[in-house]
Amino acid sequence: MRNRHALRSAVTAAVMTSVLALGTSTAFASSFLSWEGPQDTGRAKQITPCGCSNIDPNFRAAYRFDHTGQDATMYNSSGCRGVSHYTFRGDSHSAKPFGWRSIFIHC
Repeated sequence: MRNRHALRSAVTAAVMTSVLALGTSTAFASSFLSWEGPQDTGRAKQITPCGCSNIDPNFRAAYRFDHTGQDATMYNSSGCRGVSHYTFRGDSHSAKPFGWRSIFIHC
């Protein structure tokens, strides 16, 4: 009985450690936030996953990129196709419209 309880406690501790480790690694990922209105007005959408993400066409009026270690490359076409247009290597912000259609966050 005692061995079964010890095993269950060890497995629970290992699972919780893994969950916490995963949670902290994604908590600090770089992010791209874009607004539907100029000057950071209206609703906003945030993109945080690693890899390629398309930017909603209704949310291209302003942006903020928060760099926390992962650079991001911007593309003028959806699906991160074609030649890259710009790469963020640090924090950036613009309250003006932009034409990028996709972003690739390098993790």
